[in-house]
Amino acid sequence: MAALDGLRVLVVEDTLLVAEVIAEILEEGGGTVVGPVARVERALDLICEAPVDAAVLDINLAGELSFPIAAELAARDIPYVFLTGYDDEAVVPPAYRAAPRLAKPFQARELVAFLAEQFASHPI
Repeated sequence: MAALDGLRVLVVEDTLLVAEVIAEILEEGGGTVVGPVARVERALDLICEAPVDAAVLDINLAGELSFPIAAELAARDIPYVFLTGYDDEAVVPPAYRAAPRLAKPFQARELVAFLAEQFASHPI
């Protein structure tokens, strides 16, 4: 059984190559990718349109911050994690500092293990 079997994961990432790598890692881990999308508005639309079990969010989407997406996910009790190059916690508003974060760059198995651990408490 793959670590992410059956998990529908929204991928929000503005760098196409990084989004493709994340999607490939998720699929190899047994997950199903929703998206990927690169903008806040499209991510919010997808949350309403498609079944989503969890989400992976880049914080900075070409100058637009992903916190409105995190707020919508939290309101729907959908777990999410931030994948970010930011190492300064001050960039993250206090309401989102407790959210799990994985620093870029990351290794494929590190990402799968991190997501499996973070999303295990939220059954599909």
